[in-house]
Amino acid sequence: MIGAFLRPIVIASFFFSTIFQTCECQGEVHYNQKIAPPLLRLDFLLLRDTLERSHPGLYRYRSKKDMDYVFDSCYSSIRDSETVMEFFTRVAYIVASIGDGHTNCNPPRPVLQEFMNSEKFFPALPIFIHSQAYVYCCNQSPEINGSEILSINDVPMGQVLQKIYGYVQSDAFITSHKDTELPDGFIFLYYLIFGHPDKFEVSCQAANGEIKKATLKPDTFKGILCPPPFTRPTRYLELNYKKGDIAVITIKSFFNGFLQQTHENFEAFLDSSFSDIKKRRVEKLLIDIRRNQGGNDNNGELLYSYLTAKPFRYYLSQETTTQKFTEKDQPNLAIQQPQANNYAGRLYVLADGRSFSASAEFSSVVKSNDRGKFIGDVCGGGYYGNTSGDEVHVILPNSHLDIRLPLVKYTVAVRNIGENVWSIKPDYPLYPTISDLIEKKDGELDRAVEIVRNH
Repeated sequence: MIGAFLRPIVIASFFFSTIFQTCECQGEVHYNQKIAPPLLRLDFLLLRDTLERSHPGLYRYRSKKDMDYVFDSCYSSIRDSETVMEFFTRVAYIVASIGDGHTNCNPPRPVLQEFMNSEKFFPALPIFIHSQAYVYCCNQSPEINGSEILSINDVPMGQVLQKIYGYVQSDAFITSHKDTELPDGFIFLYYLIFGHPDKFEVSCQAANGEIKKATLKPDTFKGILCPPPFTRPTRYLELNYKKGDIAVITIKSFFNGFLQQTHENFEAFLDSSFSDIKKRRVEKLLIDIRRNQGGNDNNGELLYSYLTAKPFRYYLSQETTTQKFTEKDQPNLAIQQPQANNYAGRLYVLADGRSFSASAEFSSVVKSNDRGKFIGDVCGGGYYGNTSGDEVHVILPNSHLDIRLPLVKYTVAVRNIGENVWSIKPDYPLYPTISDLIEKKDGELDRAVEIVRNH
C-alpha cells in the first residue's frame, strides 16, 4: 500500500519528512543532552495518548490489558533524566510491542548524525539469516568475514538477538522481518542496549566449522562502512524462462513510484507476461517477491487476478479509529474479477522476511485459496493484514523523536489458518547463504528453481 513501500528503518537512516507535528519544537537538542523526568513523562503520555486515539491496529496482536501493562510499566520506570538516545530506546520498545511493522520511531536527524559522528561502535556489519548472525564485512578483521557470530563478549549471539528483537518493529513480531531490519541498525541498538565496552571479544564459526576468535576495538561509523549488501535494482519487473518448462516472474516492488523511475508499467508487464506464458503453455510458474516491501494496493489485486479463474474478494475491511470504509469509499473492497488470460498451472511463490505490506497481502490471498506453494523464509508481513495507508508523523515536544503513525487498518479476505498463527511459513524452507551475499550471487533463486523443477 502507499506509504508501505519505504521500510521502517530502525535507526541508521532518516527517510521520513515530517507531515504532521504535535508541537512547534524549540531549541537545539544534542544526543548526550539530559532531559528531565517530568519532560520525558510528558512526551511519553503524548505518545500513549496518540497511539490509543489514532492507531487502529494497536490491539491487533496484544489485548488492551497487555498494552496497558507495557505502557504503565515503561512510564513508571522513568525516574531519572535520560538522553534523547536513551529515551529513543524506551519508545522503540513501545513501538515494537505493538506488532506493527509500519509504525516506527526515529531520533531527530541532527541528534542521530551527532551520535553517529561522536561515538564508536561494534566494528562489523552483520547480516541476519534465519535468526543467525553472520559477518558480512569487518574492515578491522577481514579474516572473520563470512563466518557466523557465536558470541560477543561471552554472551551467546542468540541471547543478544532475543534482547534486540524487542526493540525492532515488525508485523505480528515476525522474526524473519526483524532479521531484514537489523543490518541497518544493529550496531546502534547494540550500543544503546548493551553499552559500549572498550573491546569486543568475538567468537565465530567459519563455513568449514573452524572456530575463530577475534578481539575488536570499537570504531567510528565511517570506519565500519562497507559496500552495501543490497542495492536498488535497475529493473523491478522481469520475466524469464528456465529449463523444465518453468516461468519466473520477478516483482521487486509494487510501488508505481519506483516503477516510473525505471520506465516500467505494472499493468502492461503483467498483461504481456501472462499472455506469453499462456502462449508457451507453461506448466509451472515461480513468482519471486523477495525484498518486495510493498507499494500500491491495486497491484497486488491485479497480480492475483491473473492467477485465478473465479471472482474473488481481496480485502475484507479497511478502517481507521473513527471510520470504517465501504466499497463506495474504496473500490478494492469490492469483489474482483479474474483476467481473461489467467494462468491455471502450478504456482510457487518465493518470499522472505522483506516480503512485506502489499506483497505480504498478495501472499496471504494465495495461501488462503491454496493457490500455490511457498518457498524461502517466513513471509515478513502479517497474514491477516497490516496497518498502513495514510500516515502522519508526530514529533514529541521535548525529545523531538519522530513517530511514524499509519492510520488505516487493512484486513485481508482470508480464511483462518490456525489459532495464534499470524504468518505464512514456507512449504519449502530456503535461505540465502552469507557467501552468496558477499559474492553478489543469487544461489537462492537457483535452488528455488530446482525445487520447482522437482515437485
